[in-house]
Amino acid sequence: MKPASTQEETAWQLFVAAHCTVNTPAGQKLNWETWTEQTCWLNPSAPGCKSGEEKKRFSHAISLLATRGKLATPAATGGLPGCQTMTTKSSQTPKSLLPFVPGNLSANPQFCEEVYVNAAEAAFVTAPPGGKPGATLTTRVGQADYIATTGKPLDFPKEAVEIKADWIAASSLNAASFFNCSDKKPAGVYVQTIDGVCYALVGVHISSKLYPNWLWATFEPQSPLTNPNRCKPSLYSSCNDPWGSNPALSTGQATAATKNLTNLMDQAGLAPEFRNYRLVGTQTQYEQPLSSKGKLGNSFVEFNARVLPQQASCITCHGYAAINVALHPPGTGNGGPIGNGPSIGKPVIPPTIPGRHWEPVDFSWMLGFMPGK
Repeated sequence: MKPASTQEETAWQLFVAAHCTVNTPAGQKLNWETWTEQTCWLNPSAPGCKSGEEKKRFSHAISLLATRGKLATPAATGGLPGCQTMTTKSSQTPKSLLPFVPGNLSANPQFCEEVYVNAAEAAFVTAPPGGKPGATLTTRVGQADYIATTGKPLDFPKEAVEIKADWIAASSLNAASFFNCSDKKPAGVYVQTIDGVCYALVGVHISSKLYPNWLWATFEPQSPLTNPNRCKPSLYSSCNDPWGSNPALSTGQATAATKNLTNLMDQAGLAPEFRNYRLVGTQTQYEQPLSSKGKLGNSFVEFNARVLPQQASCITCHGYAAINVALHPPGTGNGGPIGNGPSIGKPVIPPTIPGRHWEPVDFSWMLGFMPGK
């Protein structure tokens, strides 16, 4: 398994492969929906997680915000199980984000997130090679023991792929922006009914270990209805995709898919809505994208994680993923910079002192958010 000739082409190949439709005993699903969702490690006894059980959906709030203790409390009436309140013009929203709050939200806008890993990553997390018998990375104690046993930094296999998908509920938009999953679908946005609720797929993060520092790629639909802040450099970053978009650089206006991209999607038989999705950008090095001086953010995913304007970088954020092995069980970070480290560019990990010894977990906040023991 090797990268394509450019990071952007590699990102699109991963996107298309993940969004192909596959047949399952429960019907047709997107390929990534058949993978392992992180809930099954955080709560192994959850229905649908045990071997032989039919897989189920685990829509949930953002792990990052849960770890930081900043989850807004969903309204008692009309709340969706597992979902969380979107960033709105409330007292809890940082002032710098207020100008970017969409004007078409309903009174109780909510969204859900799912995080899936492919078979190669799931196998490594469940039973990493080279450790003691029964070694596992599904707890921070297990991660620390594995790092100590192998005597080298944790390193995922190059075949590992992770998908983060954000869905907005149809009820999250006001009457003027109403959509459903039957006769009034939003133009150019993939929709799906999950547990009786209509959702639109509004943000997709893909990370792949094909590169030493992983490939980080984020996608959004070209929809002013669901993604009005897409590609705004005043929020996070402009869009830059010389392989799949014409023109390559854009700041929110609709662009055309290149022939390379439409051919790839047609060959894979992707749903037609995905022709309207665009790559925001990619990173494999801390200074990328060069056009935005290392800033890269998804206007839906990062915004609803309350990342401040001009402070989003996928690779930098994940570069802080580490566990403090001086504690038992090992401690973890808060889903972002440790201490006063920068949010853009190369992460700065604090030096080891008594009570503090950070060990990196190969850019994986999913590991950092695992149970202590």
